Amino acid sequence: MKAEEFKLTDIHRILIGDVPGAFFIEVVIRTILIYFLLILAIRLMGKRMALQLNVTELTAMVALAAAIGVPMQAPDRGILPAAVIAFVVVLAERCITRFTMKNQKAETVFHGDLNVLVEDSVISYDCLKYVSMSKSLVLQQIRSQGIDHLGQVKRLYMESSGAFSLVKYDEPQPGLSVIPSGDDNYWEDHERCTGIYVCSNCGNRSVENGRQGVDDHSRNTCNRCGTTDWEEAVL
Repeated sequence: MKAEEFKLTDIHRILIGDVPGAFFIEVVIRTILIYFLLILAIRLMGKRMALQLNVTELTAMVALAAAIGVPMQAPDRGILPAAVIAFVVVLAERCITRFTMKNQKAETVFHGDLNVLVEDSVISYDCLKYVSMSKSLVLQQIRSQGIDHLGQVKRLYMESSGAFSLVKYDEPQPGLSVIPSGDDNYWEDHERCTGIYVCSNCGNRSVENGRQGVDDHSRNTCNRCGTTDWEEAVL
């Protein structure tokens, strides 16, 4: 569009564009056809597409959205090219799925591997850095499972799809509270384990338990995360 044709007061151009009014009837027809094309493509890629997606499935969805969005709005673009793109995307996704079922290394390459965010009641900061996740999000996931301290958590996994899986201890042990410090009422109701101290940062249990008070522990360094903040464990 030439500069002299660009006017902020041109309501017709802003709302309708440079297409005739009859094109809106065609837009309805195009949208219906493409809508059913999308349903068919997603059905062919399997039920996983309706759940949390892994890397290849998310890529397929983005590719479908990019290809199908154009013919819905552009009068000079046909629907058939979008159908061909959808066919190629579906075929590629199904081939990758079958290939990764037979090859563990390929599955790791295409879908990623699981990560252990919490191991034996201790937060793994090396793993958090690797997956670019904050501690607050980990604690949020733990609280969502109805757990109020790390002593109940044996493992917290981040699956290759990005979902979280939590494994509890059969018998909880003293651990770091996951309740926000601002919730004073809940903190007061916590049963503290006298003489048992855990790192306030990662939940690692102190090797000096029973020998020092919390002030004395401030001189000790956690051998898991390197901080010097300690608090009494919760049971």
